Amino acid sequence: MVFLTGLLIERWRTRQGAFAPAAEGACATSFEGGNKSSAQPMRLLDSRHAHARKNAFWSAAIPRPRDRFQSADMSAHSKFQRRRLRQRLTVMKLEAAAAEPTVFETKNRSRRTTGKLSPRAEPCSAAGDHESAAKYLFKLSHDVILSLDRTGNILCINQRGVQLSGYSESELRDANLFELLLLPEDRQVAREVLADLLQGKARTYEVRWRTRDGAIVHFDGASVPRVSNTGEFLSTLCTLRDATERKCAEERLRKSEEKYRDLIEISPDAIYVVDPNGVCVLGNRAGAELAGIPRDELIGTLLADTYLPEERHLIRERLEILKTEHTVRFERKFVRKNGEVLPVEVSVSAIRGEYFQAILRDISERKRSEALLAGEKRLLEMIATGVALKEILNALCLIIEEQRSGTLASVLLLNPDGVHLDSIAGPNLPNEWIQQMEKLPIGPCAGSCGTAAYRRSQVIVSDIATNPLWDVPEHRAAALKHGLQASWSNPVLSSKGKVLGTFCMYYRERRTPTSQDLELIELATHLVRVAIERDRAVEALRASEQVVRGQVEALTYSLDVLATAPAPDKFLGQMLSTIARLLAAQSVILWLLDESSDSLVLRAWADGTNLAKVDPEHPFIRNPASWKNDPGLQELFFSGAPVACEDVDHDPNISSALRDYLKSGGTRKFLRIPTLVGGRVRGFIGIRHGNRPPYRPEEIELAQALAHQAMLAIQLNEFAEQSRQAAILEERNRLARDIHDTLAQGFTGVIVQLEALEDAIACCRRKEANEHLQRAGELARRSLNEARRSVHALRPQALEGGNFWDALKGLIKNTTAGTALHTTFNLRGKLRHLPLAWQENLLHIGQEALTNALKYAHPHNFETRLTFNTKELRLELRDDGDGFKVKERHDGFGLAGMRERVEQMGGKLNIRTARGKGTEIVVILPYNLESVL
Repeated sequence: MVFLTGLLIERWRTRQGAFAPAAEGACATSFEGGNKSSAQPMRLLDSRHAHARKNAFWSAAIPRPRDRFQSADMSAHSKFQRRRLRQRLTVMKLEAAAAEPTVFETKNRSRRTTGKLSPRAEPCSAAGDHESAAKYLFKLSHDVILSLDRTGNILCINQRGVQLSGYSESELRDANLFELLLLPEDRQVAREVLADLLQGKARTYEVRWRTRDGAIVHFDGASVPRVSNTGEFLSTLCTLRDATERKCAEERLRKSEEKYRDLIEISPDAIYVVDPNGVCVLGNRAGAELAGIPRDELIGTLLADTYLPEERHLIRERLEILKTEHTVRFERKFVRKNGEVLPVEVSVSAIRGEYFQAILRDISERKRSEALLAGEKRLLEMIATGVALKEILNALCLIIEEQRSGTLASVLLLNPDGVHLDSIAGPNLPNEWIQQMEKLPIGPCAGSCGTAAYRRSQVIVSDIATNPLWDVPEHRAAALKHGLQASWSNPVLSSKGKVLGTFCMYYRERRTPTSQDLELIELATHLVRVAIERDRAVEALRASEQVVRGQVEALTYSLDVLATAPAPDKFLGQMLSTIARLLAAQSVILWLLDESSDSLVLRAWADGTNLAKVDPEHPFIRNPASWKNDPGLQELFFSGAPVACEDVDHDPNISSALRDYLKSGGTRKFLRIPTLVGGRVRGFIGIRHGNRPPYRPEEIELAQALAHQAMLAIQLNEFAEQSRQAAILEERNRLARDIHDTLAQGFTGVIVQLEALEDAIACCRRKEANEHLQRAGELARRSLNEARRSVHALRPQALEGGNFWDALKGLIKNTTAGTALHTTFNLRGKLRHLPLAWQENLLHIGQEALTNALKYAHPHNFETRLTFNTKELRLELRDDGDGFKVKERHDGFGLAGMRERVEQMGGKLNIRTARGKGTEIVVILPYNLESVL
């Protein structure tokens, strides 16, 4: 593109020079007139080319007299006569030369060339003579020289013309030039030129020949008329210079120019070519649009005019940089014709002739996007850091106004009444208009914002003066009074679809939004929603914190009360007093519903420091069943939801008797909080107030939490008795298990030894009998110790001296010693530390399994296996006795005790047994760091 730009500049400079005025006295009278139709194929040469050819022709053909311009005051008639004389003399000499054979002498006298030009032809020996010079010029000229009569017939033509035409000299002589050589489309203009010549006017022109072989030859021509002494036309003398190569070059240049122009014209970027003086010499359509001027005014504009005054010194600095660098890129502010300033991105490249090309791209949208992104980031930071909502939304409005010139942005929030909109942001809107907006309720025809909030959809009003949505006289009049002509409003909906408010953009001109405007509105609406919901979430969190603080305070106080005054009635009184203090209430009363009589029972009453007040005049005390006449209480017991009365005088959900009673005590508002147990309403707490602001949701939530704690106190009293009974039952079960696992099993061992003693005595094995007797005594003494320890909830004696595995092996060996039962023990894995409770439970489970086998199964073998791995512990107890059915009823303590112990350890108990197939008891306990701590 830079190369094409250079060619185009050269072409432009050539054209600029072509229209420069001719030098004074340069054949001003000889060449006059000109072709008046530039649209014809035969085109006149510009004055610069004509001037050059005329000077060359006259200087070579006829030496001009030295006294031609000697006298400035010679008469016009004398000048005309001399000019005509020279013309006739020249034509005559050329015609005489043309009549002779076209033969030229060369250095080799013996060699003669006829009908052809010789590049080595020597000057004529008689070149000093005027006639010889003319003849020599006629023969050697590289231009075509010919003479025509008044109809265009060729009178004579030089060898160059013969050579270019492709015809012979005889074919050309007396042939009509128009019919033989000229292109048909050039003939009309040629006849017009001939007509001018017949009138004595010299002409320059462009003409085309079609040669004998069909080739097209372009000529630059000049013709002068030959006239007689009386002024009669005799013939015309024409010189034609072959311009085919130039025309081809011009055509190629033209095509290059067209390609370049097409290239820059379709470019969306502005392209300028600027000369060394900073003047625009070429620019495309985008360049004219960027400058804000018509296309025809772009050429000639100054580069400095597009710079801000304070930045014009940068032009020279950047041009200096351009001398060392091929291309310079930068951003700057571009001043349009109307004074508007746009940010542009510039790429400047140097081209030929100290010219340079500048490509400018309007980056307004990019800058606006960057500014919008930065503004959005700033807003989100403000939202995250807890800046006030009003400040955030005002900042948002200013950002939107910067994005779109002429915008007046505003944000309205839906009033708690759900009917009106309150202004929260609109930094540049008139205060009077803001007040007007707040007066108008939302509805189907309530301006832009009121309608958008009502419809829950976007409302675009391009002309407030005529839009039917503004058919509220005072509202429309107020808007037009302040110059507001257009209004685009978008509802702000919460994440749950509820209307939070509206975002609106006003304009002081009739205006319809573009797609970019609509995107901006959606973005602004989204940010407004985020800001509002964040603000409300913070408020909800603050209220929740207040509720939690109140709950913690009440709970702490409740624990203090429980620690110092455990009496239920006193505890309830303290709880109600805490509620009254936290909510600044006159009094707090707890009523419970007696379902048997369907009446209310006063449970506690706190009035200031009086925690045991009872007012016999209260309607519910005088008639406990009168609550059924109160619509508010009926709704409370039915729905289980709190009921707030904001005005005792006018609330229809209060019975007349209760209204009169409350008014007499100065009560103006009250809360009723249901007390729930298992999802059922058991009663309610009444909280009375005098004059105060409306109840806030967080206050009601706090009252519910405190009421729940009060009800919890009642439940604690009920659960205390239940817990006491359960503890007694659990202790009885524990003693039963311990007696079964120690004394009963010990006595079983004693019985086994005594039976063996009996057999030994019967067989007269005295020594063996003594051993059985001794073991029975040891088991009896050990069982006695276990009984004492069970009473005192101590560990089994077997665990006192070692670990669980050693204790289990010792117990099994002592119990089966002297019997026919064969016992085996197998430990897999490394023995690990076990909690004491686990050791006791596993020891009792092993003891129970052995006792059951000896007592019921009569096995021959009893195997004990303990396995440790990375995830679990397994205790396996197997015998090959008679087995049993698990579903059969036993003594009630053995298997049940095993299951309870395994459940306490969080494990699994598997029992596999069948009649005649023995029994396998497997205990699986999860073994990890948490389970053993």
